[in-house]
Amino acid sequence: MDNPVLLDLPPLSGGLIEVLENSFPSRDFTPEELELNHLSFHYGQRSVVNFLKHHYQLQNETILNKE
Repeated sequence: MDNPVLLDLPPLSGGLIEVLENSFPSRDFTPEELELNHLSFHYGQRSVVNFLKHHYQLQNETILNKE
């Protein structure tokens, strides 16, 4: 199964994913913090973390399922 997006990424490490998760954790916002620029910035960070987590999982599945 060839995944062109997966093939373009360098190998990702679990350590990197852990550091990103700890540096940019998911969070809830208080009503005072519900400004578009704060929300956009946070969800932009989380989008990158989630993208890398997803591809880390794909890389590991590919390694485990390779025949």
